[in-house]
Amino acid sequence: MKLSDIMGAAGLASWAEIGLVVSFITFAAIVLYVFVIRSRASYEDARHLPLDDDPEIPS
Repeated sequence: MKLSDIMGAAGLASWAEIGLVVSFITFAAIVLYVFVIRSRASYEDARHLPLDDDPEIPS
């Protein structure tokens, strides 16, 4: 009996599909957060940070 026979009989194929779906949902949520939800003001502040001579320290 081969290991592939044992793993095939174990019925674990659905776990791979569940993992794929969970990974895709996580990726879509990150893309949604980065490109849609996050405000443009925070990107504008971060865009100017390398050019600031005297960065403001948040309190």
